[in-house]
Amino acid sequence: MRQGKRLSQMDFALECEVSAKHISFLETGRSQPSKGMVLHLAQMLQTDLAATNRLLSAAGYSQVYSDQDLNAPGMAMIKEALDHLLQAHLPYPAVVFDHEYYLVMANTAMQAMMVRMVELGAHFPARPNFLLSLLDNEGMKPFVGDWENIACHMLQRVYHEHLAGPFRDQPNRLLEHALTLPGVPQNWKSRLVEHLDYPAIPFTLNLGDQQLRIFSTIATIGTPLDVTAQNLRIEHFFPMDERSKAFWQS
Repeated sequence: MRQGKRLSQMDFALECEVSAKHISFLETGRSQPSKGMVLHLAQMLQTDLAATNRLLSAAGYSQVYSDQDLNAPGMAMIKEALDHLLQAHLPYPAVVFDHEYYLVMANTAMQAMMVRMVELGAHFPARPNFLLSLLDNEGMKPFVGDWENIACHMLQRVYHEHLAGPFRDQPNRLLEHALTLPGVPQNWKSRLVEHLDYPAIPFTLNLGDQQLRIFSTIATIGTPLDVTAQNLRIEHFFPMDERSKAFWQS
């Protein structure tokens, strides 16, 4: 994880305010860190909660952050808050997805939009993955205007999210899977995002004779203390023109 941050042992030791020799001994197993030291190292590495738990386990300590299913009793307040956000956004679509872009929750507007795609020939698995569906000829791909530009933007997002994480030197399995799908632009990493005359990237959906122009915002759970809660993303979709607004308000 230190090497993934491109930090030498000396640089990391200075940040942690310990000796480089101590960092070396911890990494080679010659010294056993206290639980407090593990948490301190994790904080200095800016790891997420799941990575902090893995560090604690590797050092022989119990994990401190829960990783509960969203339907667990202890997550009731989180689920209630998510329900509120999704319903409050009606009549426009909104979804909740996890760190790997798998759908967790969706409001009725998003569900209706996906049903319409199915009526027009799309196929979605029981638990859709937004990234993979966007790239899939049997998913959302046929309905997305300017598909190559949107696909490159999403691939770049997944790529950079992985680089910003604590395990940047490990395989990015979601991206690897995505790049095996047919038709993915070869220049996805270097392609410049178009529509620079807009304040946000427009996303066009062609649903039969309806053309919807939308953009989205993404929010997270503030100050999470649970792995599942930290990994959730709430995406709200907004119309970009009066025709799209009228579609959902009718």
